[in-house]
Amino acid sequence: MRASRGFARVKRLFLEASEREPENRSQYLDEACAGEPDLRREVEALLSFDRQPQPQELQRDLSSEVGPYRLLHKIGEGGMGEVWAAEQERPVRRRAAVKLIKWGMDTREVLARFESERQALALMNHPNIAAAYEAGATVEGRPFFAMEFVEGVPLNEYCDARRLSIRDRLELFVKVCDGLQHAHQKGVIHRDIKPSNILVAIEEGLPVPKIIDFGVAKATSQRLTERTLFTELGQWIGTPEYMSPEQAEITSIDIDTRSDVYSLGAVLYELLAGGQALDAAELRSAGFDEMRRHIREIEPPRPSTRVSSFGNVSREVAQRRDTDSRGLIRTLRGDLDWIVMKAMEKDRTRRYGSPSELAADIGRYLRSELVEASPPGTVYRMRKFIARHRAGVAAGAFIVVTLLAGVIGTALGLLRAQREAEASRKVAELLAGMFSDIDPAGQMGGFGSPILMLDRGAERIGRELTDEPVVQARLLQILGDGYRNMGRFQRSREALEASLRLRETHLEPSVPELGASLLSLGLLEYWDGNYSKAAALLERSAAVYQASLGGDDVAVAVARGFVGLPHWRLGDYEAARHAFEQSLNIYRTMEPEVSPWIAMTLHSYGILLMDLKDYEAARPMLERAIEIHQRALGPDHTTVGMMTVSLGRSYLENLRYDEARPLFERGLAIQERSLGRDHPWLASPLTMLATVDRRDGELEEARTKCERALGIIERFQGPEHPDLVWALVPYARILENAGEFAASREVLDRAVRIAETSHGKVHLDTARAVEGLGFHYYRLREYREALRHYRRAFSIREQVFGPRHPALAWNLYDQACILALSDDRPAALDSLRRAVDTGWANPRLFEDGDLDSLRDDPEFAAIADEVRSRLGRVER
Repeated sequence: MRASRGFARVKRLFLEASEREPENRSQYLDEACAGEPDLRREVEALLSFDRQPQPQELQRDLSSEVGPYRLLHKIGEGGMGEVWAAEQERPVRRRAAVKLIKWGMDTREVLARFESERQALALMNHPNIAAAYEAGATVEGRPFFAMEFVEGVPLNEYCDARRLSIRDRLELFVKVCDGLQHAHQKGVIHRDIKPSNILVAIEEGLPVPKIIDFGVAKATSQRLTERTLFTELGQWIGTPEYMSPEQAEITSIDIDTRSDVYSLGAVLYELLAGGQALDAAELRSAGFDEMRRHIREIEPPRPSTRVSSFGNVSREVAQRRDTDSRGLIRTLRGDLDWIVMKAMEKDRTRRYGSPSELAADIGRYLRSELVEASPPGTVYRMRKFIARHRAGVAAGAFIVVTLLAGVIGTALGLLRAQREAEASRKVAELLAGMFSDIDPAGQMGGFGSPILMLDRGAERIGRELTDEPVVQARLLQILGDGYRNMGRFQRSREALEASLRLRETHLEPSVPELGASLLSLGLLEYWDGNYSKAAALLERSAAVYQASLGGDDVAVAVARGFVGLPHWRLGDYEAARHAFEQSLNIYRTMEPEVSPWIAMTLHSYGILLMDLKDYEAARPMLERAIEIHQRALGPDHTTVGMMTVSLGRSYLENLRYDEARPLFERGLAIQERSLGRDHPWLASPLTMLATVDRRDGELEEARTKCERALGIIERFQGPEHPDLVWALVPYARILENAGEFAASREVLDRAVRIAETSHGKVHLDTARAVEGLGFHYYRLREYREALRHYRRAFSIREQVFGPRHPALAWNLYDQACILALSDDRPAALDSLRRAVDTGWANPRLFEDGDLDSLRDDPEFAAIADEVRSRLGRVER
């Protein structure tokens, strides 16, 4: 097994190297074979053999035939295939291009890629895509397919040779967009759009661009081939100069049609400016990791700026566009700059959504109408700046922004105070001291440790503002919020309690500032697992806000929304629902109803509904929350990441793993970029992804993620925190799948103990942990013990939710499986009937082997018919 995997790797590296220009192969092998000289020697031996004249028996007779095609001459060659100019004489006479797999390259990976291209072309019928004619095999068994012979030259070469104006180039480019849009509508992403894959042919005297080479195409809605083509870790698909940032990720799994839009933008950039957006020589001279970083992070100059940088060469570039240098720069500056840059946005959510949208904006430009593309605003440019300097800023940016925003608010308030000048001076001096170590030449890119900055801030606030207790309280609250957001709960508590004491001493009992301190401290206690204390603090905060601001103020809505959270964790679902409804009712009186705060309440309410198994109501709330928060704060905000994970959970709990995984991956990526790799908010997406990995059979990946999540929770929230239950139960399942049942039992015993200590014996988390024990015994085929734990968990659920609630369904279903395996058919059917009576319906019923002993029973058939009807399934 190990030897065959090594040979497959040699072949893969050979294929990748052979598709590069000879002068670039050495650098590629330096990266790919680093520290493995034997591997490199094997690859180089294959490359050397590939360059030698082939033995006589492998030479093709140029007059030989492939199916109905007579090969004329070779017109192209890559690592896996050859393309020949050919002529068909029957049943019609026409020129064709015949693609053949090279001798000896008929590996599973190559055949899969070959068949993918063949099937992709077969799906499409568009004048701007090279047509597929037929497929087959030579007499020697070499697969081939024939396609339209495009007698043309690459798009940029055609335009330069004809000295086409910018308008003519754009009109030609729109046809390329139309062709690619057709491919996308057929469910095919090209993934390697570049000028050499867009040939311009002359048909009836008119130029017609044709998209060719779908060799690395990806299907979006169907499989292109019955063979499986895997993209291995670190294997790139595409051409770096035209590759989207998401393609440059280590695992470019999450690729959609907007990746092709980026590549179209890169082609358009070169077509208009006469130079590539990312310089090929600079890009390929960098190491592999630096090249990836360049593609993902470095913003190219605008096309007009690129032309300006050419110096004397700009005159020749302009002449090829039928104008002069100044005229070209003037034409590109403005709308065309922004159209290209929108197409090439690093953040794909800000790109055109499809080739047709890009073509439509170009059409608006050609008709002198307003285009959709526009220069980015100041806030977005600032966000991009932070993203480009992530190494130094990521850990500290969240805290720094929080502090600065709070201090600005304080300063504005102080301007209205009686001693405004003196207070403002003190705040300014304090800030100068806190941030005095921001050094542009520093090794961290400008910032010292965020925690050290907060520590110094706490010391100076306590020392220098004793005669300004109101200002001191405000800054201590901001400081406490910062510590909490960094997961430093004890330091946060010290600062927030000090802030509350100062406000209670120096302010009236009903002022908004007191409500703010109570809110911050309540949220801290919630995140630290002290739910009863959190509920009391948040209830008091809402009461203070209502007394000081009135019942319909946004601050009251915010506080009421947060009140629901600890009640949810305490298992008081009615109190939680009431708080969320109160919050939403206040928001509904406001215009517009798009505040990020309403998104928080919608998100919290959605989580509650998931516990109540009302996924149809939960999912729209979660989607709306993400939409609002993303529009207000951007797609990479930490809260967007948290909400995205919750949306993924709504799919996971419905066993829709393929829909859940990308949401968990996106949420985790956002959190890691914003908060680093060691923050409490990462525990949830890591645990959810571990569950999906386990279901997909990736046990090592699952174990690594789950152990990382457990380590984060224990490190930041302690070894007895109730959140551990959510990670311990999935971890036990992973251990069971690995056959480590003794270790699994220890983990589950710990989960039950923590749940009972934190919440008591009647709580949903306790039921989850006890059900974990039941499943453990089920896996050991100790069905009596398994049934005992499931029935205990059922009793808990029934006390929490009442009879016939959907939250009872899966427990009843699992009991039915255990009873069926125990040969207790009547009890099994009764349990299954009770599950269905709660509204349960899932396709698992039709394929679960545990229920095979029941399938010949008329009662089971009736249950199955009812489930099938609910699912909308039609029996074949």
